[in-house]
Amino acid sequence: MDFEEVEYFLANIKSVLSCKIITDPNNNITEIHVLSDSSRHSKQIVRDIRTALLSHFNIDVDYKIISVAQVNKNISINSDYRLLYEGYTNETNSERIKISTKLSWDEKEYTGEAEGIKSEKNTLVVAAQSTINAIKKAIDLDCFIIDDIQSAKIAGRDVMLSAVTHIDRGKENVLIGSSIVYNNKIDSTIKATLNAINRKVCLFIKE
Repeated sequence: MDFEEVEYFLANIKSVLSCKIITDPNNNITEIHVLSDSSRHSKQIVRDIRTALLSHFNIDVDYKIISVAQVNKNISINSDYRLLYEGYTNETNSERIKISTKLSWDEKEYTGEAEGIKSEKNTLVVAAQSTINAIKKAIDLDCFIIDDIQSAKIAGRDVMLSAVTHIDRGKENVLIGSSIVYNNKIDSTIKATLNAINRKVCLFIKE
């Protein structure tokens, strides 16, 4: 079983910031380590994790193997931190394109730039990379890599999908973000890339 998928699912439970599952040689879960903020009691979080595992993955675990470490979000981690998208600008010539993406939070602005060959596909990669570069400035860490940009259609709407690899202590985790195309594909690619990463960003922000 792909426990990375399970970890990603559990990380979306209210108050949970990250999750790590330990298994034995038979691929049975032996430990679940959770990092959460202090907005909810640890017993509530443990109950939610057990319920989520049982209902979504049909995995029943003893509450005793779940350990929850809580942090004071006002001191070390701000779980409400979300970078806001403020827009982009682009400069083009016959062969190349340069995109600048502006993000903000708490009256601070972070602008990332990227440049590359101008083609339909690569323009979207440049847009995503400019977003990554803006995020780098916000968290002062280089731990995200653009893997792929794809377009799709759902419910009759065009959607951009962004796949980003997060490197965490040598381990690679793929994050997926999406955004409906309202204005253009560049704009939606930037939003999709930010959507993929925004929940992770709070782990790196110091007050």
